[in-house]
Amino acid sequence: MTTTQESVPFAARLDAVSALELIVRPRSVAVVGANEQLGKLTSGSVRNLVRHAFSGRLHVVNPSRPTVFGVPTVRSLLDIPESVDTAVIVVSAARVPQVIEECAAAGIRTATVVASGFGEGAEAGSGQTASQALCAALDRTGVRILGPNTAGLLNIANNYIPRASENHPQELRSGRIGVVSQSGGLCNTLVNRAQANHVGIGLAVSTGNQLDLDLWDVGRFMVADLSIDTIVAIVEGFHDAEKFVRFAHLARAAGKPVIALKLGVSEAGQRVVQTHSGSLAGSPSVQRAALADLNIIQVDELDELWEIASLFSAWGVPAGPVQRLQVITPSGGDGAIAVDEASRVGLTVPTPSPPTIEAFANLGPVPADNPFDTQAALVSTTPDVLVEQIALAAGDPAADTVLLALPVLATPFALSALGPHVDGLLKSSQPRVAASLWQAGDSTSDALDILRANGWPIFASSVRAVRAIGRYGRWAARRSREPGPWRATASVVDGTLLTYWAARQRLEACGVSFNTARLVRSVPDALAAAAALGYPVTLKLSSTSINHKAAAGAVLPYLIDPKAVQEGAQQLLEVVQGGFGVDEGLVVEEYVAAVMPLFLGALRDPEFGPVLLIGLGGSFAEAYQDVTRVSCPATADQVSAALAETTVDTLLAAHPDARRHLVEVACTLSALVAQEPTVVSFDINPIFVRLDSSLAAVDARLVLTPGQ
Repeated sequence: MTTTQESVPFAARLDAVSALELIVRPRSVAVVGANEQLGKLTSGSVRNLVRHAFSGRLHVVNPSRPTVFGVPTVRSLLDIPESVDTAVIVVSAARVPQVIEECAAAGIRTATVVASGFGEGAEAGSGQTASQALCAALDRTGVRILGPNTAGLLNIANNYIPRASENHPQELRSGRIGVVSQSGGLCNTLVNRAQANHVGIGLAVSTGNQLDLDLWDVGRFMVADLSIDTIVAIVEGFHDAEKFVRFAHLARAAGKPVIALKLGVSEAGQRVVQTHSGSLAGSPSVQRAALADLNIIQVDELDELWEIASLFSAWGVPAGPVQRLQVITPSGGDGAIAVDEASRVGLTVPTPSPPTIEAFANLGPVPADNPFDTQAALVSTTPDVLVEQIALAAGDPAADTVLLALPVLATPFALSALGPHVDGLLKSSQPRVAASLWQAGDSTSDALDILRANGWPIFASSVRAVRAIGRYGRWAARRSREPGPWRATASVVDGTLLTYWAARQRLEACGVSFNTARLVRSVPDALAAAAALGYPVTLKLSSTSINHKAAAGAVLPYLIDPKAVQEGAQQLLEVVQGGFGVDEGLVVEEYVAAVMPLFLGALRDPEFGPVLLIGLGGSFAEAYQDVTRVSCPATADQVSAALAETTVDTLLAAHPDARRHLVEVACTLSALVAQEPTVVSFDINPIFVRLDSSLAAVDARLVLTPGQ
């Protein structure tokens, strides 16, 4: 580490977790550049620390004012008469490197840099120059920073709110959820939405441009933080895939669920993310597969983050699977909506157990059911009996989760309608109870208050509730599954596409079963090969000049006689100009009668390394995208578990031998891709399941590094 006369370098930079401990839970903090311009980021940190009653020591650096919001100022960091844990820097981007040097000279080892202008939305040249100057200052001094371009953080659990923006409630509800986000605006939106819905947040951190400490450093800090049980992440780019994977493994080992919203999963979205934060977006489908395999709950919209987190806060981490839902509702229609959504998210709605059915029979004419329609019970029984029925339905061992699904309950009807439901659920032994209420402004506020008083997770609709419960349950089901060896690829090259015949030969040597075929270079040889193989046959060109055979008209299937072969061979030979090279010519191959087409492939993702793809093949592959992904090398259990998440796997259930062989070949090829860096990618599509359940690959593409 180099030094300057102005800086006092430390013997070693603090590790990320130690640095964040000072940034997140300081005993003393200095705010540099603060003023009293309300509504500006230069005033927010001091004002928030004062109005939220920070219990530590607050120092304000402003050489032109005697006080800022009643706090006495000093002219320089060097004028502070004690050691300070961290600084919040709200000066302009151009001045930030100088302030970092002053931090080092004053013995301050960490800071939060609020200023923008380091590459996000700035002119490319000036933003890059500012970033380079800041990074140089960090290298010289060893100071660790959060940011730049961040509003900072809210440590609600410890009443430390140094956030540079005041766009949050005065009263903040603490909890055991940690939030980390590259986007400061979305972090604030999430916190405010959670607070408005009575979901407590313990810590929320915006990482901004991440020139030093990043999303996964904060994630690791939250894994180690005993006051945080659930981690919520808003991700623009993975930044460092290997660091992300290490964080995911740590969270998994600690039993802490991670819920993530990945931004930029469309082409347009990727462009916005790149413009906003400079993040490089990899393949969204591979990212989704990596998150699922590492048991990170990926959501599709912002509110799902706090909704699912609220289940973990209320119910804790499940010890076993959570898959069986009991719905209790005064609306048969809402019950139907809940059941429909349950089928989409992998939840079952079990029939009540025999003891519950018998106990219901002893209480009156209304039978036990799931969903249990309490409106029908209200007509046929007294409120006291309804309480007993709800308690029985909720406590039925056939289910492991209960949803109270409510239509609009307006005041004053809410008070009488909710009474038996609440009493019955409280009387039940079921610990996992959630409620949904279709809200209608002020008219349903009393119903919301009644539900919240009991500490249940509350959702704005039965659909949102069931969707969240389904993801909670899927996390529980995947908890014991061993994830794949996701890792970053050092570099990804374009590679050289082999001819079809060469690809067949190489892949066949690795255990892939192809249909019988011969390579020929003339019409007479094609006729002889067809006669030897038996009709019908398929003709294909094997040529270095053709990347996509079907698109180029270089595939002629199901030729039933010599005349068709002769005409087809002549047609294909006209496509290729000049002579044939090695592995070039016409491939005459056996026509395969098949039950279904499968797809098997692999690629090297720029973020997550070698990835195996397996699923529905043929012309359906792109149209339906019923393909799952698993990291290479993959075990048989990992391939089988991934395949089980495809629709085509339900069809393979009738062909267990084909499925077993497919898994074996997939494992072999995944190991090949992982161990052999010369393999850039391959596609085997389709692999047909024959009538006798054997497999036969009938087409393939293989890309190797140049010169292989």
